[in-house]
Amino acid sequence: MIRESKNHKNARMLSSDRWHVLRARWTGESKTDPLYRRTIESEHEDRDSALTAARAVAAGFHVEMDSRTRETRDQVLVRRPGYKSLELARRTSPHLK
Repeated sequence: MIRESKNHKNARMLSSDRWHVLRARWTGESKTDPLYRRTIESEHEDRDSALTAARAVAAGFHVEMDSRTRETRDQVLVRRPGYKSLELARRTSPHLK
């Protein structure tokens, strides 16, 4: 079950009680310090099925991302049950810069 909540700074957070695939979409704001809006794309019983789904999501927008700079490309993440993700955040993988 997908849940929305707020943290101590009143920022919206997303969570699921199952393994889930999270897509972080570039908001179109600032290319130097980009923001991403995260949504839960799907939920799964185990990590392996979540990884398979994440690969399919990433393959679906691969061509669109080729025209963007590395800093503004969308990200796909796999999260464990109970993991709380900010709905609006910066890039999660600094090694991609």
